[in-house]
Amino acid sequence: MMDKLYKLSPSDFAYLWNDCKHCYWQKVKLGVSHSGIFPSMFGRINKLLQDSIMGMNLSDIHPDLPSGIIEIQEGYMKSVTIDGTNCYLSGRFDILSKLDNGTFAIIDFKITTPDEDKIQKYASQLHAYKFALENPENGEPIKVSKMGVVSINPEEMKLVDGKVIFTTTPKYHPVVEDMESFHKLIGEISTLLNGDLPAVSETCSLCIYRSKF
Repeated sequence: MMDKLYKLSPSDFAYLWNDCKHCYWQKVKLGVSHSGIFPSMFGRINKLLQDSIMGMNLSDIHPDLPSGIIEIQEGYMKSVTIDGTNCYLSGRFDILSKLDNGTFAIIDFKITTPDEDKIQKYASQLHAYKFALENPENGEPIKVSKMGVVSINPEEMKLVDGKVIFTTTPKYHPVVEDMESFHKLIGEISTLLNGDLPAVSETCSLCIYRSKF
């Protein structure tokens, strides 16, 4: 039924969409909750990190990052309906930085090992942010010229004066723009949502749990 609109959350693209089409279909169409794979503590650490870098220049975080001030934190965005589908994007990004040339950079901070295969799983999520910010349902569009992920992987932990302090060296992973692949992905998602419920996955822990209990 193409007359029904489906809200797509960019944060679901990296894992839920790839891991289990059955659970993805149920979450988007029926609102069946899915807790995800990351403990809430990761979100807490990420929020503390974001708070600490607001107002800084991206290039001070890592020399390979472009020069620009981090000025918007945890912003919400909602896109227009994506051409050829009955889907739109809605969600929240980590930080938005205005670059020296007047365009913007979307940089996500992830508490994860700097494994490139794992990092590139987030490419579709960043492309979704770019599309939504450049094609908003309301307000003025902005141009996103840079996308990337900064991985935070603790290297050392010490107890100092009664406080646990960990140190790490941030690593920057640029994400190359490929809107053609992104639109292809959204087309596949739209086709799935407008079809019947996919079969359960034999590797999905939630599907396995449902089948047993």
